[in-house]
Formats: sequence, structure tokens, C-alpha cells
Amino acid sequence: MTARASASFCVLILLPIVVADAAADDPAARPPADDHARPRYELQISPWFDAESGARDLAAAVTGIGAGEERLFRWFEPAGIVLRPLRTLAWDAPIAWWFGVALHEGFGHGGRGRELHTSPSVHLGSPWEGRTSYSTFDGAGKSTEELLYIYIGGTEANGLAATLLERRAVEGVRLRPLDLLFLVSNRLVASDYVLRTTPSPRGRPARFFSEYSGGGDVARYLGYLHELHADGNGITPAGVDDALFRQYRRLRRQAYWNLLDPGVWWALGSALRAAASGDTTPPLPLPHASQTRFLPVLSSEWTPSGGETSLEWIMAPNDAIAPVRSLSLVARRGRGPSGSFGALGLAAADLLDSAHLSFGGAAEVWRDPRNGLGAGARLRARFRRGWPRGLYLELGLKSQGYWVGQPATAGPYGALGFTYGP
Repeated sequence: MTARASASFCVLILLPIVVADAAADDPAARPPADDHARPRYELQISPWFDAESGARDLAAAVTGIGAGEERLFRWFEPAGIVLRPLRTLAWDAPIAWWFGVALHEGFGHGGRGRELHTSPSVHLGSPWEGRTSYSTFDGAGKSTEELLYIYIGGTEANGLAATLLERRAVEGVRLRPLDLLFLVSNRLVASDYVLRTTPSPRGRPARFFSEYSGGGDVARYLGYLHELHADGNGITPAGVDDALFRQYRRLRRQAYWNLLDPGVWWALGSALRAAASGDTTPPLPLPHASQTRFLPVLSSEWTPSGGETSLEWIMAPNDAIAPVRSLSLVARRGRGPSGSFGALGLAAADLLDSAHLSFGGAAEVWRDPRNGLGAGARLRARFRRGWPRGLYLELGLKSQGYWVGQPATAGPYGALGFTYGP
């Protein structure tokens, strides 16, 4: 799937459903149970159709399909009490996972491949097949660090998508059952790759070597990580280097941390609640204190310095007219072959408002063994009124070093997008 095909796919899905949702905004056209927060659609275009563009674009496609499902199943009530659970198991869960796979391959690996000029291509199988989706690229002449970025890209895109959806949930944006399962699917990818699909390099060394030779994400990541910070990939058919095995065990511990993310269990519980009671059922309430909703988000990431764990605290005011939609504080910590590393960051949606524009953005400062101290920031300016309402421009600047979902190299970058909904 090329970048142009991906964009066309999203537009073809979104246009008719956005129009339908606009018509449904008339309170008289909605059933009373549906009179809560509206969904959000977003289309973003960046130079490489990278992880963040893919996360936002495919999330919009998932929301659009969920809108069609909701309208279709209104015709089947009250039989929906039987059909909804069947739909959840036979359709929603496979489709949500498939979109996560499309994001992983087409915008994760594919986005990094386009950024690093490796001519990537993507093959996507059916949602009801096994591991039949994959991406390929031309790695000739690329450094070990560049190859690391490409193999990191898949789980990086999935983790970023889950976090963006969790921020929307805290902001009060409506997530339909399919959106909720898409969130769950994306968050589970990093854990699934480490805990289920990758054999132990000590318990089953030949299988692990075969996984590495076949381009498996975890095995290749560990091999390139060892090569970047030591000598060789440390992998043979008979076993692996002790340092590589320590990193494998660290990834396993971090994969369990990733499974503990409260947002995953909130989303799963809300999706099951909707399967039992109907698509318009409000999600489970989020924790709150005083006039603020909040959600702690636990995640794990693979970086060029090693595996890391992150804690993000997402907050939003209960007052719908408050100027700040959401504020996130994040702390990251990891340890790799060359030592410990970490980062601190924040992200805000609509932090400042003017008559016609709202401003938000993100910033992060990090320290890693290879590049030392680094930082990056990005600013979003979005039109609030008039004919360009919803149109936005993002501009960013970063130093050398790893920042989740951002370019691999230092310098300026940008993206153009459009948001429809809250």
C-alpha cells in the first residue's frame, strides 16, 4: 500500500460518513441515548505519511466504519442483544486488529522506510488470516541505526495510536465500540510480539535464529541493537550473546508493564458494555478529581538505545467550555547495552485560544548514551471559525535523538491536517 493509496483509502471511507454524521448532529435526528459527545475525524498529511499521520488517518477510517455499523444495527433492535456480541467477535475484533496491522506495516515500518528512502512496499492479508501481512524495503547502504528505526517503526506506530485515542477519551470525544477495540489492539501489539510470537533465544535458539533470518521484528530489533552498541548481532543457531539475552528479558518485563495500561482495560470494558447494551451506551466513567478527568497511561517502547517504559498522565477539565482540551505529562525510563536513558515531556491540545485560532503542541527533552542531551518541540495552529474551520498546520523542530513518532534526524518538519468534530 503506497502513501497515495493509503490517503485515497481514508478519503473514500470518510467522505460519505462524515456527511452522514453532520446530518446526525441535528438532535431531532438522533435517539436520546446518543445525545452525548460526538466522534472526531482527522486527516493528516505529512511528507512521509509517517506513524502519526497513519495513526490519525486510520483512526478516522475506523470511526467511519463504526458509524456505518451503528446506523445499520439500529434496524436490528431488539434482536441486537444477540447480534451485537456476534458482531463484536466475528467482525469488530478482527477488523480492529487488521487496521492495527495496516498501521504497523503501512505507516510504521512503511513510514520509517519512506523517511529513510528505502522504497518500502506493503502486503496486507485478510482480517481473518494469520500472519500474512508484511512490509518489505531495500536496506542496501543503510546504517545499523537506520535499520533499527525501520524495525522499531511498527510497534512505535501502534503505541502512538493507542495513546492518541486515550487522549481523545479523556477529552470527552466519543469512541464507538470499534474505536475502543482499535485502541486495545494497538496497545497490545508490543506485548504480543514479545510474549507470544517471538520464541525465547535461550529456550529455542534455532527458532529465534529463524525468526531473525526471516525479518521478525523483535529478533531483528535485538540483533541490530546489539550490533549498534557492541560487535556483531550476537545471534547464532546455537544461542545468543549474554548481553542480547539480558535485553530480551528486559523487553519481556516491559511487555507486562504495557499490559497493565489502565486505558486498555477501560476501553475493553467499555466495548463489552456496548456489546451488551447497544452502540450508543456511554463508556465507563473515567476517574476524576475535583473538576478534572484523568487517565494514567502505561506503555513500553523500543528505542535505538534499548527498551523503555513510559508513564503518561492525561488530564482534561470537566467544564466543556474550558480553553484547554487536554494536558499530558509523560516520563520515560529505559536501560540498554550502553546504559540508562530517559525523557520528560508534555503535550497539550488547544492550550491557547484567540478569536480565530487555537494553539497546542508537544515538547520533550531526553538524554541517551549515544547523543547525550536533546530536545524537540512541535506547535499546532488550528482554525476555529470561518471556511477554514478545522484546518491546521503543525511545525516541529528537534535535535538528534529518539522521540516517539517524530523524525529520525535533527531539523525542522511539519504536517498539514483537517479535523472534523470536537
